[in-house]
Amino acid sequence: MPTVVELEDEEVLPTEQGFAHIHRPDGAEISHTPEAAIHAAHAKAEETFRSGRTKSYEWREKQLKAIRQMVTDSSDQILAAVGGDLGRPVMENFLAEVSAVCGEVDFVLANLKSWMQPQAVSTPLLQQPGRSAVLREPKGVVLILCPWNFPINLSLMGMVNVIAAGNAVVLKPSEIARNSEILMSEMIPRYLDTDAIHIITGGVPETQLALHLRWDHIFYTGSGPVGRLVLKAAAEHLTPCTLELGGKCPTMVLPGAKIAQAAKRILSTKCFNCGQICISPDYILVHEDVEEELIREMTGVLKAWLGEDASKAQYGRIINTAHFNRIKSLLDSTDGEVLPYQGELNEATKFIPPIMVRNPSKTCKLMTQEIFGPMLPILTMKSLDSMVEHVNAGEKPLAMYIFGSEANADQIISRTSSGGVCVNDTMMHMVSPELPFGGVGGSGMGRYHGKWGFDEFSHLRAVMYRATWADLPQRYRPFTDTNQKIFEKIMIGPLIPEGLKKAILAAGGAALAGAGLMAARSRL
Repeated sequence: MPTVVELEDEEVLPTEQGFAHIHRPDGAEISHTPEAAIHAAHAKAEETFRSGRTKSYEWREKQLKAIRQMVTDSSDQILAAVGGDLGRPVMENFLAEVSAVCGEVDFVLANLKSWMQPQAVSTPLLQQPGRSAVLREPKGVVLILCPWNFPINLSLMGMVNVIAAGNAVVLKPSEIARNSEILMSEMIPRYLDTDAIHIITGGVPETQLALHLRWDHIFYTGSGPVGRLVLKAAAEHLTPCTLELGGKCPTMVLPGAKIAQAAKRILSTKCFNCGQICISPDYILVHEDVEEELIREMTGVLKAWLGEDASKAQYGRIINTAHFNRIKSLLDSTDGEVLPYQGELNEATKFIPPIMVRNPSKTCKLMTQEIFGPMLPILTMKSLDSMVEHVNAGEKPLAMYIFGSEANADQIISRTSSGGVCVNDTMMHMVSPELPFGGVGGSGMGRYHGKWGFDEFSHLRAVMYRATWADLPQRYRPFTDTNQKIFEKIMIGPLIPEGLKKAILAAGGAALAGAGLMAARSRL
């Protein structure tokens, strides 16, 4: 096994320091995959891809339908496994782990044939006569490294896009969500092509060994510290990566927002999976004019939803003791006003209720580290400008939420950067297959879901067909002053008046596009 590289806290962003050394299960026995089996899975996936089997529409369709069948057949086991790992209510598990995967498969299957078609594009005047097309081809063998917070969803959603693009797959689920890992290792060989789609289990050593191999693409979802290790390993082979990371996702509440609705929508995502979501509202920036109303509404919502003791309500748990202690340390160290909360923290059951903290200092750990839990700092701001300045002072977040008028939201969007934005709601932008999901800067690189995922795991190959019935002698040596002047006129102009040139190109492009597309389809 290769040496496991450790990240020191000073090597990572401040927002990531709490995650640098806690990715481990709670003393549970890890199901290790032997080194020889990892090499064999990699080699078999490469061999199968080279055979061309995964490129056909029929193979892709069969595997995608099998994923859907696997999820529906095993829905009860999935709900039980994820419930055992994260203690989430059944409804949360169904929406996140079963329904979401089926929806992605259905959307992809409805569009896959059209996505696979060569895309005819116009050919510039200088390259005429000819025709051009863009082909979307599979990259090869893709390594998928998954996190523990949505163990089924984030294993299969990425796999759907990777398979749709015609790639072979080696999947490494998280060993921290142990029940889900076991279930995945049982389901996948029963339903999917075992020559092209493989699963390896284990911990850090297995991940390190897998990263030592050469892949055609690596898809990693998780923390920034591990994302850096993935990117360093990928650089050895110049392997492209999709990194879905996290960060501190801000929520801004402005005058004019529907405060009662905002309170419910913010808390619905913050309570989902106990806030253990990369796009969970990490903190709130609230305008001073609506601060009291927002806190009053949020306090009432939590009491209505969770009663006096959230441990007795439909509410999940923290994944393991390491994460419990990390989140508790944020609470213990904060200098903000901790508002009353429902139930006592319990390390044995890994229970932490939603906890709102009013106006912590911007330098305390609660505001410098990604929370990834149910704590919610609320900072009072005097203006929209001060909110923008606060967001721009940190790393670019994976998601940004804005409650208020669309005009104010557009001002904030134009002056900030984030992976995605949702106005007057939370998380909903992520569940649309029509929108790309991904980060920017410290929150990640690349994107997936729907057509965006199909393109992410495809190689966009440029193809031009040049006609042979015309061949201008001026393109060849010897170059003369006359030829140079002709090319200057053609390339810089104006040899042909702009209006006439557009008319010629439009007419020629329309005629050639249809013929070029049909020829491209017949040849490739």
